[in-house]
Amino acid sequence: MMRRSILMATVSAAWLASVCAVQAQVAGSSVDDIVVTGSRIAGGDRIAPVETVDRDVIAAAGVADASQLVRLVTANSGSEAQVDQLNQPQSSGTAQFNLRNLGLGATLVLVDGQRWTSSAVVATDGAAFVDINSLVPMIALQRVEVVKDGASAVYGSDAVAGVVNFITRHDVARPEVSAKYAVADGSEESVIQAIGGFGLLGGDLTLAASYFHRSALSTDERDFTQAEGYDRASWTAVTSYGQPGSYYRPSANAYAPDPDCDNAAFGAAYRNSASDTFCRLDYSDFFDLTPEETRTQLFADYRRPVGDMILSLQGAWSSTWTRARQTPSLPILAQSLTVPASHPDNPFGEDVLFRGRLLGAEAGASTAEFDYETWRLAAGLEGVFANGWDWNIAATASRQHVAYDKPDVIGSALQNALNGLGGAGCDAATGTPGVGVCQYFNPFGSAYLGTGTANSDALIDSLIGSTGLRGSASLTTADASTSGQAFAWSGGSVDVALGVQYRRSAFRHDWSDFVNAGDLLTAGYSPDFDGDQQTVAAYAEGRVHLGDRVEGQLAGRYESYDGEGRFSPKAAVRWDVTDTVALRASWGQGFRAPSVYAQSGAQASQPSVFDRGAFVFVNTLTSGDADLKPEKSESLTFGAQWRPVQGLALGLDAWRFDYTDQVVKESAQAIINQAAADTAAGLTGTDAQSRLTRSASGALTFVQLYFINASSVETQGMDVSARYGHALWGGQATASATWTYVDRYDIRLNDSAAEVSGVGSTNLNNIGRSLPRNRGEFVLGWSGGVHSVTGLVHYTAGYDNDRSGVTDTTIASQTTIDLLYSRALGADLELAVGVVNLADKAPPLAQFAFGYDPVVADPRGRVVSLGLTKRF
Repeated sequence: MMRRSILMATVSAAWLASVCAVQAQVAGSSVDDIVVTGSRIAGGDRIAPVETVDRDVIAAAGVADASQLVRLVTANSGSEAQVDQLNQPQSSGTAQFNLRNLGLGATLVLVDGQRWTSSAVVATDGAAFVDINSLVPMIALQRVEVVKDGASAVYGSDAVAGVVNFITRHDVARPEVSAKYAVADGSEESVIQAIGGFGLLGGDLTLAASYFHRSALSTDERDFTQAEGYDRASWTAVTSYGQPGSYYRPSANAYAPDPDCDNAAFGAAYRNSASDTFCRLDYSDFFDLTPEETRTQLFADYRRPVGDMILSLQGAWSSTWTRARQTPSLPILAQSLTVPASHPDNPFGEDVLFRGRLLGAEAGASTAEFDYETWRLAAGLEGVFANGWDWNIAATASRQHVAYDKPDVIGSALQNALNGLGGAGCDAATGTPGVGVCQYFNPFGSAYLGTGTANSDALIDSLIGSTGLRGSASLTTADASTSGQAFAWSGGSVDVALGVQYRRSAFRHDWSDFVNAGDLLTAGYSPDFDGDQQTVAAYAEGRVHLGDRVEGQLAGRYESYDGEGRFSPKAAVRWDVTDTVALRASWGQGFRAPSVYAQSGAQASQPSVFDRGAFVFVNTLTSGDADLKPEKSESLTFGAQWRPVQGLALGLDAWRFDYTDQVVKESAQAIINQAAADTAAGLTGTDAQSRLTRSASGALTFVQLYFINASSVETQGMDVSARYGHALWGGQATASATWTYVDRYDIRLNDSAAEVSGVGSTNLNNIGRSLPRNRGEFVLGWSGGVHSVTGLVHYTAGYDNDRSGVTDTTIASQTTIDLLYSRALGADLELAVGVVNLADKAPPLAQFAFGYDPVVADPRGRVVSLGLTKRF
């Protein structure tokens, strides 16, 4: 069935391409470059609710890289951008949109209307996404258009929540170079960019390049991250897996702290009280709020006439290197290790289980490194048939590669060393404990204090391995389409677009041998995998004009992936009631195919969970399922636009999404909670209980999770917008505002589960992400002569923290102000001074490990920038 679909799509595309080429030669006219978002027909975007973020707003907001764009779109929530390594351990350096909080992969990201490969890494919840950091240099970006209703009928899978289209600059008349330096308390950013347009071989070539560097902002640079400021409450950056550590004594059936835990030499080690049986660690100082990052990007766009046709070629390349700090060594989670009674430094006189980590605070932070390389090539040919219809054929190929190296302790090597058989030259099968090259590793505080066996650097090095991930994601597409006026009459006309598309996406992960064997004490076990998915689609769109007042859109798309077919319809209408008032409505159904990763991959992660009265990190493995169903959605929007006076435009859009069969990673906390409830009810052998593994001491060591189809997410709300422009003080004043109100966000994990409201919640105990009920963006600007000033106000309403075990569930609202002043220093040189977060407001207190919600708040504080732009 799939082979037949591919063959039909290939034949159709070839037929359409051949007809296009012949007819274009007859037509004898060229085609202007028109970018339309939300429709395959020029002009159709006036029906869909589209929000535009242009270059002026991007500059005023101090946006230096694409990760900062997400905060400018009020319909977006729950993205991971500048998230610390504790909460984004496998995807540092990436960023993505998340419209309506329907998932990182539910928003389709386009560049000039064409798809881009998914990232080679996934989020901690297993979501695949497009890494917007890897797209194009910011200087090459003209604007970002956001379609805020379902668009699967037009664009296919992944557009269930909407579309974000990055539209690039073309025909740059004058080359320009810009440089900007920005500084915050404890961190700095710098970016150098250039763009130029040139004539080449009868066509227009646009070239752009950028270099971006941001230094790390460490947690020890901010007071709100420090556990001591909150009396080391259990919700802060503290753990019972310390160094010095704790030891389970079978004879007492209880834990005992390292005898040297209270020694003043260990400044980050502590106990809650004299009777506390755990030697704990305060790890507040060992992470980055924003990691060190270096990114280099190149972009080229070439367009030229070829006879009566237009040839377009586009290429992009991006290299991102990220280094993220973490604790000196990670907690021992995946295995239970024994310190034998024969160990020369064991003070307990019996075999004990070690709860802790290899190294303590005195060793300093370790680092994880991420290296992403992304490239994309696109080619297109377009023209006009003799009857006036446009045609277009295009193909793209894009790929992202990742190298992810994170140090972790080798379980078998550490157990051998605890038995006296450690060291690179020791043969554990034939060596004698503690004799010759075979060494004991001393896990006790006495190793650091000099009162016990010291651990050499060489011994420690022999105990540390790496995750060693080498992975890639790729996408190949081929499209053919045509559009034009089907027929017309005195009272109106009908425009039609038809097209076919072929896509192949692939995903591959290759982990180190240590991870394949499950021998790293924190990373646990992850298998290698390699999978792909092929998709063919055919679509049609029609737009009906009834006089000058009524315009309707009807679209349908049939898409088949790996033999699974889905049809997505959409209907929309706009009625210009008067010259100043317009009404619009749309209805559509969509779907999203399960990602290759969710179907065939497996992900190990170590979330913070609440178990038996304490926060702990636990090793989990989430396994893919080849039988996952596609996600389905239904969207409904009603909107009104009003222009009461010259220069003023007001808009209101009510929206609703019903998202079913959503592919999600099961919640480890939910499984733990269910197992506890089953045990309290006197049950044994339940599914939840069988998913947990505990050590002999009762410590939670493993939770088995799966990718599943959740039953439903239903969300609805309103978007309000206002724009005004007026001549003032010899210049032009502008004002705009966008506001998103979420009325409902109801989650039902399965058919038998109770409905849970996620509005105004962090949603840590369900499949959602942090979702404040209200978000607003306000822009005021004035420009005249050589001066220009722009101010932005960002508002986020307060919301609740549903994290288990917290004592204060409230997170306050926050309002921040950004300012940008620019002055022309002559005709070709411009100076810009900007301030992000003018009042230097800290994030609202949230009982997360570092005192704030990293998904919503920006931890940087005030950021002051100075920029120069030179045009030639």
